[in-house]
Amino acid sequence: MFSKVLAFAIISAIILMGCSSNSITGEAVAEPNIYEETPAEQRSGQLPEQAAEPQNDTMASAEQEPEAEAEEIPVKKLEINGEFQFSPESIVITQHNISLSLDKIKHEIKDEYWGKITGITSTILNNGSHEFKPKLLVLLYDEKDFKEEWLKPKAEIEFDMEKLYSGEHTTRDAIVNIGFDDNALAKHFKLVLVDAADPANKPIVVVEKEFNPLFD
Repeated sequence: MFSKVLAFAIISAIILMGCSSNSITGEAVAEPNIYEETPAEQRSGQLPEQAAEPQNDTMASAEQEPEAEAEEIPVKKLEINGEFQFSPESIVITQHNISLSLDKIKHEIKDEYWGKITGITSTILNNGSHEFKPKLLVLLYDEKDFKEEWLKPKAEIEFDMEKLYSGEHTTRDAIVNIGFDDNALAKHFKLVLVDAADPANKPIVVVEKEFNPLFD
């Protein structure tokens, strides 16, 4: 009888030892499965540290490629028209905001019958809205000359520039060789500004002067 009771106790102890239990709660404790998939953050290919830091491709690009600086466009420097003053001794005519001045005439008397103009100084100020290539035509005649000669240029004065732009001025001290006779007779002198690109030589500004060879 005693042997049966001992055998039953041993079997009961073996059955109780086969089950692991929580000594505090008495609930079964599941053994961890080492083959279980990684956490959700790792399954998505993202480590927890990476997930905590938001990625911003735009910000990264801005740091790698700074904004391009605005292109500096060179500005053409023009002289301020208000600072330019014609000589008080000049004859100045303005038409359509374009001014032409006759600054000086140089001449020589060869004898009592004839002489010649050797130099002309003039200034052009373009306050108009368009640029042009300046050229000057010189007319010289007196009352004894045929009218056909009145409009015939005695000289053409060119300027060493492609264009005279709005806001610019230029002065030309030209050497010429314009003969005349009857020294005692007053001459009609005209300085005509034209656009050298205009084949018709349409006058832009005209300056006139009575030229007296014996007194000027």
